[in-house]
Amino acid sequence: MTEPFLAEKIAEFVDDISISRLPLSTIAMVKRLVLDTLGCALGGVEAKPVALLRNLAPDAVPGALGATCLGDGRHVTTEGAVIVNGAMVRYLDFMDVYWSRDICHPAENITVALACVEEVNGNGKRLIEAIVAGYEMQIRLCDAFSFRDIGGHHASAAGFVAPLVAGKAWGQSRMVMAQGGALGGFRHLTLSVLASGELSMAKAAAYPLSASEGVSAARLAAAGFTGPLAVYEGLFEQSGANIDDYALDQKFYRIEGVSLKQFPAQFSLQAPIAAAVRLHEGAKHRLDEIQQIRARVKQDALGRIADPNKFQPMNRETADHSLPSCVAMALCDGELTDAQFSANRFLDEDVMRLTMLVDAIGEPSFEGQFPSGRPGAIEVEFTNGDVINAVEEIPLGDVDRPMNEATVCDKFLGQAIPIVGETAARAIIELIENLENQSSVKPLLQLCRQI
Repeated sequence: MTEPFLAEKIAEFVDDISISRLPLSTIAMVKRLVLDTLGCALGGVEAKPVALLRNLAPDAVPGALGATCLGDGRHVTTEGAVIVNGAMVRYLDFMDVYWSRDICHPAENITVALACVEEVNGNGKRLIEAIVAGYEMQIRLCDAFSFRDIGGHHASAAGFVAPLVAGKAWGQSRMVMAQGGALGGFRHLTLSVLASGELSMAKAAAYPLSASEGVSAARLAAAGFTGPLAVYEGLFEQSGANIDDYALDQKFYRIEGVSLKQFPAQFSLQAPIAAAVRLHEGAKHRLDEIQQIRARVKQDALGRIADPNKFQPMNRETADHSLPSCVAMALCDGELTDAQFSANRFLDEDVMRLTMLVDAIGEPSFEGQFPSGRPGAIEVEFTNGDVINAVEEIPLGDVDRPMNEATVCDKFLGQAIPIVGETAARAIIELIENLENQSSVKPLLQLCRQI
């Protein structure tokens, strides 16, 4: 008998995902991630890229299949909702993160699951299963393969993962899901230029646009359209990676290895920002006396967060990926929030002066001290020779230093209350706490309407 393609093995794994076999800790993690992701989405409701995408999202035909746009509550095509809601989640750069051989933000699959489950009026159990499918498949790909090694960006995973999320939500057969994953995966290489130099609005749309086509690929597969089932074998051959590293076991669920963010900024910046916040008290009355700021991170992070464009960011997309800009804002204000980015605080004279004083350093010792972590150290030197410093070994929200439930709720409320009001925001929390017993996801989506 011929050995099945990896696409077929993956579809079998996804088909076997059942809430009845999920550990309670995995179900609890799904709820935490849904809450965090909806907070990120609501925080991005009014972003300009989201508005542009929302204006282009086609309304669903009355009585036809479709899904809800978060914020305005419009009933649009499912693919349209995947794009708009996905861009909301991505825009603030506040969502979850996972890294190993590559990096990914698997929360981008939650809006895919929500839209596809809503389309078939599915319940909370089906939503949990679809979310687990998305997380497990993207994380396991991230563990085995790096799109960066072939000049790509991790958003390339959308074409492979989104059809499986849709297939799980819609109850597709294993072979249909395998074909959907092949149809979506073979054509979605996102180039690494997306995150290089001065960033653009495309950052918010990269995964959602490909995920939307991935949902359409699942529809094509259901109609009998076939794809190249050897898609994974071809992908791994491109980089020389070992396809056997794509592990398909249910001994543990890798969704529990995801980290959350304390600050709305790129994941490598979480620790240096936290260190800079701690130094604010000692520097706030002496900002004019600062003559140098040394920011130490892992060497491999510098290319993404401290290239020349990151020292003079002209837009929010670049600023929230800028080590010097984020450190300067944190030192000046003692915090780093979406409000600062929305007000273009990174362009203010006091911040710009400190930004240009940052010396971004790849610290060789960090690799040995923190092989799997994301440390950051800040040292501020004043004109009289005084030096203050702080080190953040493990940022809050990291898998090795997780946020407690109260902190996750506070983060959600901070993003949600200005958009939906406190009553609705707290109702969302209560509903998600009992997600597996919800007969429909529609009430959750209705609560996410802007007041």
